[in-house]
Amino acid sequence: MARLGMKAIPVAVRERILTLYEQGKSTEAIAASFGYCVAAVRRVRQQFKARGTLEPQTHRCGRKTLLTESRKARLLGLLARQPDATLAELGAQLARPTSTIDLWLNRLGWSCKKNAARRRAVATRRGGAKKAMAAPAGGRGRRPAGVRG
Repeated sequence: MARLGMKAIPVAVRERILTLYEQGKSTEAIAASFGYCVAAVRRVRQQFKARGTLEPQTHRCGRKTLLTESRKARLLGLLARQPDATLAELGAQLARPTSTIDLWLNRLGWSCKKNAARRRAVATRRGGAKKAMAAPAGGRGRRPAGVRG
């Protein structure tokens, strides 16, 4: 039984490995009979002694979330008191950057209020203010859509 990939050893096999250890079999003999490497068989026994269970360990790597239960409760409390608060206001009260607050609000299903200054800046970049200033006073204006000539 050759082992392919990084799959966990099934619990039934783990139980059998421990039974063979109790019967006095060597690690090498157990590993050869199941087709696992010696280190994997040894690890089954070590993990059982350390954790007290044969269940495979769940994946616990990666960055832990900063949105702990206490921070979540505090954020929801702030939102209940002031639901129209901006990201900057919430970030100042929680001592976190606005990007973090935005991420937390998205996870909690809240949407963010738009920044009025940013909305104006977007319209200016699209040329809304330029078009209004560039329209001739008495000259030819824009033709209606679909009219030629």
